[in-house]
Amino acid sequence: MKRKRSILTLIFFLFIFSFHAQQWKAPETVNQLKNPYAGDQNQLARGMKIFKNMCVACHGIDGKGDPLMLKTLNPPPADLTSEKVQNQTDGALFWKITTGRGAMAGYENILSEKERWALVQYIRSFNKNNTPVKYRKPVVTVPKASTKHIQIFPFDKAVNLNTTTLIPAKQWSFIIQHRFGAIKADEGIWRNFLGLDLASNIRVAAVFKIGKNLQAEIGRTRYGKFYDLGLKYKIVEQNELVPLDWVVYENVAISTEKAPVIPEGTTFENGEPFTYTFAHRLSYDTQLLLARKFNRFISAQTGFELIWRNLAPPGEANFTPAIPFIIRLKTGFMSAVSIEYSFVFRKRTRPWALAYEIASSGKHVFQITLSNSDRILPQNLYTHNSFRPGKEGLSLGFNLIRFF
Repeated sequence: MKRKRSILTLIFFLFIFSFHAQQWKAPETVNQLKNPYAGDQNQLARGMKIFKNMCVACHGIDGKGDPLMLKTLNPPPADLTSEKVQNQTDGALFWKITTGRGAMAGYENILSEKERWALVQYIRSFNKNNTPVKYRKPVVTVPKASTKHIQIFPFDKAVNLNTTTLIPAKQWSFIIQHRFGAIKADEGIWRNFLGLDLASNIRVAAVFKIGKNLQAEIGRTRYGKFYDLGLKYKIVEQNELVPLDWVVYENVAISTEKAPVIPEGTTFENGEPFTYTFAHRLSYDTQLLLARKFNRFISAQTGFELIWRNLAPPGEANFTPAIPFIIRLKTGFMSAVSIEYSFVFRKRTRPWALAYEIASSGKHVFQITLSNSDRILPQNLYTHNSFRPGKEGLSLGFNLIRFF
């Protein structure tokens, strides 16, 4: 009898837990948010386009839920035409689109704030007959200037280089950057399987938000066996009144390779006897970054960067200045092309990189990369010769970003 009671008690608590697990309530604070674009017919048209591209697969064209997804997903897609959804505030819907839950991704890093509000507006357009309300021909509206931040880049890395973006609050990200060996346009392409059989470089890093305008990064790179710590601080954010993002970044890297064998009698260039110390393992990267989003499809960034190595090879300066450039071209809701080029004040060092980006959800990003260097960390990237395509070849690779 006791055993039966125990089983019944367990079933009861599992039922209660399952019931509460299905409840998805937004924080009370977001209920105060109002759709700043309510009534804008251009926004309604944009929301419909986003819905058809990103939401129909689960929620169905009529908003009631795709039949197959209703059976396979747990929790199942919400019926957007129901009173349960329509009775929620605009702020609650916006918050749920932003953060996501379970199989539904969060779209903070995929859709801009304005696009998420457009999606809220389209969800509101479902009427009792479960069909979207027809919207009038889009009209030109002139909204008042807003001081809300315009997100220029969706992630804090373009390909190799930093962007002015900080990761969202209460999240952290894990990054894998992998560069295969250099390949040329000859039989080595297939013999070395696009460079996968050759020596490769890899960097792994974790990024944490530690303040409203401050984030920290900890990484490890294979070449040079570097451990590095970076801090990024946003000074100014772009909005409709301020034209640019301003960001400063500082990184210190420690090489953990074995100490080099120094011949007796080795001296510095000034004639002083050379002794290898811990300080010689350190190098620094200081950046001032300026970025602007020109429209929904084009973002660009430039700035000034200074690399300092406490120990430089004979004949090379300890400091290496550079001017980096980044252009990002959005090709779809979840895809983009990023282009990097750095003018480095050093001979034979002009690193560039291309990346095709696919965001599989609001939490995963995958990039296929092509570059003229297999170096990743700027302390390495700017102080080593770039590949010459006709001689050394080019390097394929990938970046993988996961948000938690």
